[in-house]
Amino acid sequence: MPTLRLIDRQSSNDIERLQAVLEGAPGYSLAVEGMLPSPNAAIEVLDALPPGKSHSDKVVYEISHDVEAVGCMEMVRGYPEVDIAFIGLLLFRESSQGRGFGPQVLRLAEAIGMGWQCRALRIAVIDTNPRAFEFWKREGFIELLRKPAMDFAGQAIVMERELAGAISV
Repeated sequence: MPTLRLIDRQSSNDIERLQAVLEGAPGYSLAVEGMLPSPNAAIEVLDALPPGKSHSDKVVYEISHDVEAVGCMEMVRGYPEVDIAFIGLLLFRESSQGRGFGPQVLRLAEAIGMGWQCRALRIAVIDTNPRAFEFWKREGFIELLRKPAMDFAGQAIVMERELAGAISV
């Protein structure tokens, strides 16, 4: 079972470990941005914020398995609505893909979202990344809309899944 560890933006070691994860998934960057991860990719992930959100609303986790950093996950509390937990990034090194970590980490993301009193998880998949789109569909996420995605190669497919135990009004 993979574990999550909060990445400390002030720790150069944490930034280097995140950068190594991002560089370990070149196919993702090529698919969604049309280029390999930049030398500052980790800082860019840590610094990026959606409109109206501050760093206190955002968490970035290192995903580890047997002490190895196998991936990362970024979540934003209350975006774009107060009762939504937004997964900005769920990414695994290519050498760690296909090992069942995605669904396991998604359960951890659900627990975080429920701890934030959110009713649903929401994501935006870039349509040039069909493997990710298929993963989210398999995991029960429903497509809400498609819209242009600034700085990305394709359109954003916004998808959502209710959190178990969430009360629908």
